[in-house]
Amino acid sequence: MKKIEFFYDIVSPYSYIAATQMAQFEGKAEVVWRPVLLGGIFKATGNSGPAFTVAAKMPYMFKDLERLVAHYQLPFAMPAHFPANTVTVQRLLCAASDSERAALTLKLYHAYWGQGKDITNVELLTELAGAELVAKTQDEAIKNQLKANTEEAVARGAFGAPTFFVGDEMYFGEDRLFLVHEAIK
Repeated sequence: MKKIEFFYDIVSPYSYIAATQMAQFEGKAEVVWRPVLLGGIFKATGNSGPAFTVAAKMPYMFKDLERLVAHYQLPFAMPAHFPANTVTVQRLLCAASDSERAALTLKLYHAYWGQGKDITNVELLTELAGAELVAKTQDEAIKNQLKANTEEAVARGAFGAPTFFVGDEMYFGEDRLFLVHEAIK
């Protein structure tokens, strides 16, 4: 069975949409959820968020997101805290076990992009993931895992999120999932 590595950050609305579509690969490929720090990828590559470099992109991005969430019938509420600093959130996802990471990721995406909640709020994170997992976000090993995931994504050619790898082949953007599907055949 082929493996799909999914590099993502909760702050990315397009990663939210992609995450909700990953179930289509169940039984067809092993999906490995790889939390990264999108800001770290941007810094390392000289990239920036799609809506912050050209004035016309922000209104287009919101319209595009409206179309996509309608198409996929997803809940959507623009977060008041956007973009959010997701360092703690991404560490939380690194602290989660491989078997619980997908479900926790979807829960956090639903809170942030589906309900517009402030996912930087430690009380909310504790409610969603538990105090034990939140406490692990301060462990050096967890901090290093997030850094290593981010550095690996950059080293392999990533410049944003979502980024997918099937073997050595990279696919960028939720709109490339049909190509990921072809790659695992």
